[in-house]
Formats: sequence, C-alpha cells, structure tokens
Amino acid sequence: MFNFTVKTGLTTLSAAVLSMSAFQASADVVISGTRIIYQQSMKDVIVNMTNRGKNPLLLQIWMDDGRESVNPQELKLPFVITPPITRIDPGKGQSVRVTYLKTPLPQDRESIFWFNVLEIPKKSQAKDGESQNQLQLAFRTRIKLFFRPDGLKGNPAEAMKQVEWSQTQTGNTLSVVGKNNSPYNVSISSATFKSGGREYEIATKSIKPFSDETMAVKGLTQATTGEVTYVAINDYGGTEKITSKVK
Repeated sequence: MFNFTVKTGLTTLSAAVLSMSAFQASADVVISGTRIIYQQSMKDVIVNMTNRGKNPLLLQIWMDDGRESVNPQELKLPFVITPPITRIDPGKGQSVRVTYLKTPLPQDRESIFWFNVLEIPKKSQAKDGESQNQLQLAFRTRIKLFFRPDGLKGNPAEAMKQVEWSQTQTGNTLSVVGKNNSPYNVSISSATFKSGGREYEIATKSIKPFSDETMAVKGLTQATTGEVTYVAINDYGGTEKITSKVK
C-alpha cells in the first residue's frame, strides 16, 4: 500500500513533495544522467532509473517548462512520457520513454524543459504500541532536458568556452555579465572573480542561447580589472574549468 493515491493527480503530489522533500536526505531513485539531450532527429529518448533503496516505490514522472508554480496538468508541452506512472522494486531498474510530439519549437536555438521524478514510498505498517500518525516522505528529482534542433551552428563544447564577460555596477553592488552568443544553453555550476591576487565568489546563473545574465560578485563593491574562472557542465554531466578575462 502506498501513501498517496494516483487519482489525486499531480497537483496533490507536487504540493506534497514541495513541503516534504526538505526533510529527506536523499532520493532512493537514481537517474542515469544529470541532464537529457533530445536531438530533434531522434524518434524518442530513453531515460533509465534505478531504485537503490530497500523498499518498493511508486514513481510519477512528468515534465515542466520551468514554471514550478503551475499545475503540470495545465502545461501544454510538446512531449509525452511513457509510462507516466510506474512501480520500481528495490535493486531494480526502470526505463521511461520521452517522445517529441513534433509541436513547433524554435529552430535557431535549444529549448529547455525539466524532467521530474516523484518517489512515492510505500506506507509503513505501524507495529503494536506505535502511533499510526507516521510521516511518509516523498522526494522529487528534477533534471534539465535540452531540446536540440538539427543543424545548429557550432557545438555545445565550444559554446561553453566562448562566454564573454563584462562588468556592471549598481550602487555598491558589482556584477559580472556573462554573454552567450551561441544557440546552446551554457550551464555554469560555480564561478569566481580574481582581482588583485584575491578571489571573490560569483552568484552564478546558467545562460540561455543568445542572451546574457548579470551575476553579483560577493564582497567586491567597485569595478576593477580581473578575470572570471567558471565551471561549465557538458552534455554528459562532466565539468570543465574555464578562465576568461573581464572587459
């Protein structure tokens, strides 16, 4: 017996995980990668998951476009997931299929979506003398899905090395601006600004295609010469450290 009923829909499940996930240290289900790359020419993409826990789990799987506050049932996304609900026993694996429905998406750049997996644990049976009011925790894993049109110029590995950096200042807040001139998303996990022999942490953001992001430099209040060292994430979830001068 599981502690949620599927017929309640994603609204109830999503609300439950948002309120509960902070109490659980880690998920039992491990997804085979940290991101999903969906090349347009592919018929579909298979995502593999493994239950490394000790108990069976019910999984509910869906996608969103970044708006976490919107009921997933109300989102009209160009993908279908099969199956959207599945059981996975301890030590076992499960595959789900993501299929693009051919709904038009921008052809000059990548589009970004999010792939969600909600773990619904089996309800514990209270032993004699124990309270029936036991807290059952749900846990959601959320990773990026990049939809990549065929024929884009360049490649993602080049794009993450070609971010252009400049400075801007508002009051006592100094920020660096990362500009991405490529059709690929550039995912940045961390960055520092080095100036005068010191390093300052940057509040990093990932940069969408043909756009820029302003990122505050912590502890630095005025413009100065220097360079940014940032850690970018590639298609396989690996990282590369890149250093670039700030204009």
